[in-house]
Amino acid sequence: MVVHSTACSEIVYNSELEILQVIWKNRPTDAVFVETYLQGLAFVQEQVKVKLYCTDLTLSGPLEREQEAWLNNHYYSKVHDTIQEDFFVAVVFSEDHFKAIVTNYTATEPAEHSFIHFNYFTDRAEAILWLESEKKGRDAIMFPTISQL
Repeated sequence: MVVHSTACSEIVYNSELEILQVIWKNRPTDAVFVETYLQGLAFVQEQVKVKLYCTDLTLSGPLEREQEAWLNNHYYSKVHDTIQEDFFVAVVFSEDHFKAIVTNYTATEPAEHSFIHFNYFTDRAEAILWLESEKKGRDAIMFPTISQL
């Protein structure tokens, strides 16, 4: 189901997999970036408490520092306040972007938010498989096995 679509981005919710995807079609301005994520947040607040996310940056390139800061300082906390659980984010980069990150890697401070679990990919299908495996792992925890009964 398409939640939000513009010339710059598309937000798609897959109800079967319970994954919300933000697919960037080109580099967004800061205003478009914030508006897109706020549309996704509104969906999570009003429709479905999503715990699995995929952000595809293959066509847009890396986020600007201000955009990353906004996600870290505002958006992620609002998602957590809404769903009240840990959540998982798969980020998809182009091969060149991924190589640049690896080549220029420097150690950074640990993530501020212990409730977010990130993983990084160069292929969206692999990112979705990782999110599916996280969902299956969570579902298995919720249902006791025969030996636990």
